[in-house]
Amino acid sequence: MSSSDIKNNYNSLNGLFQSFLVKKVSKGEKLFSKGKRSDFFYFLRKGSAKSYYFKDSKQICLWFAFDNDFLATISLYDGKVSNETVEMLEDSEVIQFRIDELKSLSKKNLEVSNLSLNMIKEHAVFLEYKLNKLQFLTSEERYFSLISDFPEILQKVSLTDISSYLGITRETLSRIRGRQ
Repeated sequence: MSSSDIKNNYNSLNGLFQSFLVKKVSKGEKLFSKGKRSDFFYFLRKGSAKSYYFKDSKQICLWFAFDNDFLATISLYDGKVSNETVEMLEDSEVIQFRIDELKSLSKKNLEVSNLSLNMIKEHAVFLEYKLNKLQFLTSEERYFSLISDFPEILQKVSLTDISSYLGITRETLSRIRGRQ
């Protein structure tokens, strides 16, 4: 690697670091809202969040995020409106990145491009995880798998949100938990 390559690499990564902002966000704050665009995505340094949409005026949870997870939607990355709302479950700390800056730097720097690719890959792996759980496990198996895979979930997420995520009623979740 030549000295000009090293300098270009440093300048691109430095540009990414200059484009981020560490923010404190409050419980209940919405980082993304359904039907709206956002110029940012986030890295959750500490805290928790949920993603959801409404169907027939009922909140349906899509995913949860905890320390060291990315908070983004694919539609926002493509400049479209969000299909979901992302809301903080507790007071948290996030790193805010500009989407356009990430895209621009990705064209110039392989490391930044790999970061973008890894975020998309992480999302695809999660979608595969959730699809396999929903298709092949019973509601009871889904619940026990969820708490095994994400032990912090019971301390940070309401049972109503967990039941919504699992695709079961709150009553069914209570029966499952009662058999524990």
